[in-house]
Amino acid sequence: MVSELEEVKQVRRKEALLRDGVPEWIVSDRTDNVQALHSMANPDWAMPSMWVMSPADSCLVLGSSQDDACIDFEYAEKSDVGIARRTTGGGAVYVDPQALLWVDVFVPRGHSLWKDDINSASTWMGGVWESALGSLGVDSQMHIKPFKKDSLSDLVCFAGRAPGELMVGDKKILGISQRRTKQGVRFQCALALEWKPEKWIGLFTASSIANLQSKVFNSGRSVPLERNEVIRAFGQVLTSS
Repeated sequence: MVSELEEVKQVRRKEALLRDGVPEWIVSDRTDNVQALHSMANPDWAMPSMWVMSPADSCLVLGSSQDDACIDFEYAEKSDVGIARRTTGGGAVYVDPQALLWVDVFVPRGHSLWKDDINSASTWMGGVWESALGSLGVDSQMHIKPFKKDSLSDLVCFAGRAPGELMVGDKKILGISQRRTKQGVRFQCALALEWKPEKWIGLFTASSIANLQSKVFNSGRSVPLERNEVIRAFGQVLTSS
C-alpha cells in the first residue's frame, strides 16, 4: 500500500512535470477489439501520450449519443461486422484495421500543450496531422470555420466538417473528436487510408436522406499511404510540438 507521504510526493512530481511542460511522450501500441479500445482508460496523466490503435476486428462505431435505430443489426450480424460506441460525439465511423489509421492523443490539463478553448485544441491537433501528411506529399487543407453539420453528418462522421479536420479538395481525409475530463483531453483521430463506403453503407437502415449512398461516397477520400510511414511522420511532428 502506498503511504500518504508517497502519494503526496507522486502528486508533486506530476505537478512539476505539468508546470515545466516536459517534452517526453508516452508512445504505445494498443491491440484489442474495437469496443475495448474505445473503453480503455489512460492510466497515467503525468505526461502526454500517443496511442496507436490496432483493432482486432472490423466495427461500425457510433457516436456517444447517436441513436442505434439507424443500424440494420441483422445485416451487421450476417456481414460479421460489430457495432460499438465511443465516448466522443458525432456520427458513425467504420473501423477497418487495413483501411483506417486510428490514433488517440492524450494531453493533461496544465501541460504546455493544453488549450482551454476546444476549437483551438482541435486546430492544434489538425495542424500536427497537416504537417505530418505534408511531409509525405499530401496537400491537405484544414477546416478552420465553425462546425458544419446536418442530418448526413449526424449519421456519418466523415460527412461533417469540424475545426482541425483535414480535407483534400472538398472531401474529408481526417476526422478529429475530443473528450475532456478533469484529467485532460483525449483526441481521437481517424485517417482514411482507404475510403470504401461500399463495405459498410449497407449497415444503415432505410434513411430519409435522399441519395444517401452517393452523398456518403462523396464525403471522403483515400490517402494512399503506408500505415507505418504515416505513424512515424505523425509521431515525429507530435513529439516535437
